[in-house]
Amino acid sequence: MPDLRRRSVITALGATTLGTAIFASAPAHAQTDWPTRPVRCIVPYAAGGGTDFIARGLAEKLSRQTGQQFVVEHRGGAAGALGAEAVVKSPPDGYTMMITPQAPVQLLHHLRPLPYDPVKDLVPVGRMAEQIAGFAVHPSVGVKTMTEFVALAKKHPGKYTYGTAGVGSVNHLRTETLKLMAGIDLLHVPYKGVGEALPDLLAGVVSMMVDSAVLPGAKAGKLNLLAVLTPERYSEFPDVMTMKEQGYPTYDVPVWFGAYMPAAVPRPILEKIHREIATIHTDVEFQAKQFAGGTRVYKEILSLPDMRDHIIRQSERFGALIRQANIKLD
Repeated sequence: MPDLRRRSVITALGATTLGTAIFASAPAHAQTDWPTRPVRCIVPYAAGGGTDFIARGLAEKLSRQTGQQFVVEHRGGAAGALGAEAVVKSPPDGYTMMITPQAPVQLLHHLRPLPYDPVKDLVPVGRMAEQIAGFAVHPSVGVKTMTEFVALAKKHPGKYTYGTAGVGSVNHLRTETLKLMAGIDLLHVPYKGVGEALPDLLAGVVSMMVDSAVLPGAKAGKLNLLAVLTPERYSEFPDVMTMKEQGYPTYDVPVWFGAYMPAAVPRPILEKIHREIATIHTDVEFQAKQFAGGTRVYKEILSLPDMRDHIIRQSERFGALIRQANIKLD
């Protein structure tokens, strides 16, 4: 009888241990199978801008590669902070991702307190591409180069306006840096995203904007492209001079797009989405489409730790630019 009881106890303990092992392995198994349902790709700006363009291209490729839908969702406002906060507060299960330029993670905390810590609460899982942008004006302004625009703006301080994706956005920083270097006074008109600002530029409501989203309008003759923000002339606009050619050799305020997930997402999922995005970097069709639309896909693929270090270094540089340009919240 004692032996029977002993065997029963051992059997029960074995069953319990097996059950515990099964339940313990379930999360790991789920992480390996990720994604098993659609993934939200939050863009923290209004639809229609350069971020929207690359986000939709990335979502399309990820959907094909994984067999699950990556759905772009716009959460514009507060120069990207509202969308970033939504991502940070989402369940850390790998089914919410943010695709954004660097403002919500490298700029905004230099301007105001945020409801999230961009370094502690977000993990970069992909450094996708750099924006090929240009300064463009409505034809009614009557100039065709940056040199002409600066001369005109000096004659009429405060007359000309520029639209941005909001206070603290990168295109805000870009224009404020131009103002500082050129010694001109322009009036800032912030929007919830470039997608909202662009129609007003095309209608002549605002005078100028800097972004990749201005390129199609310039190609169609609806806007005058004053300068391109590339080291060499952009092949899509071979007659448009760079900022360096027009007397601004040190002008360098890059915009690059990254993908982020909440920091508490399990490491296997973070590594898997990083691998999926890395695969897209080598897609020739994707590279060509993005280049034509104003973004240059990075060939160098940074590891997860290297991306984090890159963000910290650039954040410090942008902080210095913000202080130098005296950018403050309105």
